[in-house]
Amino acid sequence: MSLRFKIVVAIAGLILILGLAGTLHARLTLSGFSQDELNRRALALSQHLEGHAVELLAVNDVYGLHTQLNEFLLSNDDVRYIAVLDANGDVRASTFLEGLPLGLRDANSVPPDQEYAIASISTNEGNVLDTAYPVAGGTRGTVRLGLSQDRLDNQVGSLTFNLLALTGGVLLASLLVGYLLAKFLTSPLSRLAEAAQAVGRGELSQRVDVPDDREVGQVAVAFNAMAEKLQEKEAERRRLLAKVMAAHEDERKRIARELHDEAGQTLTSLLLGLKHIEDGSVGSSNRAKVAELRSLTSRTLDLVRDMALELRPSTLDHLGLVAALERYVAEYGRKHGLEADFDAGGLDGARLSPQTETALYRIAQEALTNVIRHARARGVSVLLERRDSRAILVVEDDGAGFDAEAARYSGSPASDLGILGMEERAVLVGGTLTIESRPGHGTAVFVEVPLEVKEDGAN
Repeated sequence: MSLRFKIVVAIAGLILILGLAGTLHARLTLSGFSQDELNRRALALSQHLEGHAVELLAVNDVYGLHTQLNEFLLSNDDVRYIAVLDANGDVRASTFLEGLPLGLRDANSVPPDQEYAIASISTNEGNVLDTAYPVAGGTRGTVRLGLSQDRLDNQVGSLTFNLLALTGGVLLASLLVGYLLAKFLTSPLSRLAEAAQAVGRGELSQRVDVPDDREVGQVAVAFNAMAEKLQEKEAERRRLLAKVMAAHEDERKRIARELHDEAGQTLTSLLLGLKHIEDGSVGSSNRAKVAELRSLTSRTLDLVRDMALELRPSTLDHLGLVAALERYVAEYGRKHGLEADFDAGGLDGARLSPQTETALYRIAQEALTNVIRHARARGVSVLLERRDSRAILVVEDDGAGFDAEAARYSGSPASDLGILGMEERAVLVGGTLTIESRPGHGTAVFVEVPLEVKEDGAN
């Protein structure tokens, strides 16, 4: 969960909690106030009716009492019913056309120690606040008045709905404001995170703008300083690595030259000496031994020449990368029994810089070595061509394939050093290396380097 999302959720959650809590509090408060007001109104109406009922009951004017109740019912919309009961509980007058409903008589009664009684009862017309008020202290009966609670419930419901709607509107507005605020606050952090990821991928030139915010600004300054130091150390590491590789190549060249010149010449002389002995007057018993020594010496000479070629092919220095790779790929296919082909395009009569030629040759050599070690391939192809201002090297096989990323970070020394070594060589000459491979679908190694061409014979 991102920090931006957390900020938005926190703001929205706070607004929602406050809105719902406020709505609940307002609903309870309004319900209490409205209920008290309804109780006072019911009591006032009951007292008013009790005053009229005393006079009419005193003269036994039941008709007048009935008329009075109906007029009162018509003039008060929220009054659902009125009934006047005598001291024995019998109905003297009421607004019910078919008599007092069953159960209403016992639904509310005045306790001996109280002046009146109010109770909420449920009817087929909704909740009704029933008031029982004694007439003349209860000596002449009781007035029962039912006051509808629909208006109260509607008012409370309407207020609750309005508050919830207001909460929803505020919540939507807070989501928008929270998103904009979170975006404003987290944008510098997002840029820092992206820059850190870029540095992790090796893009050490990555920098971030220093924001005005004090805390984030300090982090940005520290990040830029760290990236600067890393870039300097990486540049120094590459300079040292370039020197090490150059020294390595020089040492290879020296050893290859000594193998080819010194050991090769010595073995050649030994071979000629054995040939002279064999052609001379030696006994037939020793001739077979001399022939065996000549064969062993010849194989040793071939092995020394192969070692010199592996260490540093003279073709690379004298004729260039195209000729060196063409010879190496042909010898590679013959030696390992593979269909190996080489194709070069756009580099006829041209030489690359010595560092670039050496890097591409070693990368191709390592890639072909990996084919023998791991791929179990039947064929391999090497392509070297010029594309605009870039030189492209592709080594592709039809072998078993592998997961390139898993192999790179698997911790296997052979895999790590092979792939990382090729990447380092490509980077040292300003290029990039990409490996495309899937298990069962072969492997392709792509190298792209800046082109620094010099014509043959140029100084």
